[in-house]
Amino acid sequence: MSFFWNSLYIVLILACFIYIAVLYEYSNIEWEVLPENDCDYPSVSIIVPTLNEERNIRTCLESLANLDYPHYEIIVVDGGSIDKTVEIARQYTNKIIIDSYVPPNWIGKSYACHLGAQRAVGDLLLFTDADTYHDPASLKVYVAQLLGTESDLLSFLPYQRSTHWYENLIGFYFFLSFLGGGPLDAINNPYDKSSFLAIGQYLLFRRESYEKIGGHAAVSSLIIEDVGFAKICKEKHMKLYFMGSQNLVYCRMYPDSFKQFVKGFHKTIWAGINVLPKWRVAFVVLWLIYSVVAPYALITAVVISPTFLDISANLLAYMACAWMFWKYWRDKGDTKWYFYVMFPIPMAINITVILTSIVNGMRGKKFTWKSRSYEYVPLPSVSSKSEQKEL
Repeated sequence: MSFFWNSLYIVLILACFIYIAVLYEYSNIEWEVLPENDCDYPSVSIIVPTLNEERNIRTCLESLANLDYPHYEIIVVDGGSIDKTVEIARQYTNKIIIDSYVPPNWIGKSYACHLGAQRAVGDLLLFTDADTYHDPASLKVYVAQLLGTESDLLSFLPYQRSTHWYENLIGFYFFLSFLGGGPLDAINNPYDKSSFLAIGQYLLFRRESYEKIGGHAAVSSLIIEDVGFAKICKEKHMKLYFMGSQNLVYCRMYPDSFKQFVKGFHKTIWAGINVLPKWRVAFVVLWLIYSVVAPYALITAVVISPTFLDISANLLAYMACAWMFWKYWRDKGDTKWYFYVMFPIPMAINITVILTSIVNGMRGKKFTWKSRSYEYVPLPSVSSKSEQKEL
């Protein structure tokens, strides 16, 4: 490459690594001490929305039923499954709500959580997904963290399990969400409105805080309701506490097919771009550019300018990018080592999904998830009511 492009490439690398160094420097978590007596723990209502989750629901509910926690209930809200989801759920809880109707301006998952919250009696509300597994000690640990930090909402990224090749791509997406969310210290600062992040796989609320926000009605039409909640918390100067990755809860997001994986991220990317601060999105874009330029520069150095200095410098820049992907994801999920070394291939797939999501979002194209069609709505809308059937 010419002197100009080399200089520009160096500036790009410096900008990327300075930004991520700031994220790591200001991402500190302090653990709170567990209460000594069971009576010191508030009651918790665990709400699990489901729709055709026959494959996952037994593992999830069995782990919830075995939690080492004194006062809690499990509520399953089913959106009209046609498989054995409800039949399996009956073995673990008698609090099951079935409602296949989704009102206008509601996302199905948010409406299910809304119905579950109405039925809940706990002092705390935990919203979790049907594809999660919970260690017996997890609820005590995170309730203690919520209470000790005097937070209104606690969330984190559960450890992500992977089996199929395409599931190894998930870590690259969460790396980008890490760039977009901001450092933990800023996320957990109620006065810093530019930094917010939450993961819908684990949302633990104080009940009064959930109601103050407006519950799921406040994010009824938002595709990424978790980030929506985080943003609302910051806007209302409430205490959001995000803990990064945690390995007391596990999740396997898209085990069925590559198509499911693509559709899952299609629906979140454009929505995320519209919610996150644009200057943080800009750093995400810089890292995307870096992941494209690094392999191109290395190939160019080998083919066109095969000097030891050029090859060594560009190989270092290439491996630095791979190393940063590994550093971020090594304790957050399963990914084979060679996916980091060969990162241009998974990043090419991810960038294709990202660009497709952006194009579809800009065109106003609807997306389909679990046989339901939705529109991309940048802001939450007002909720509506529907009838519900209880078992």
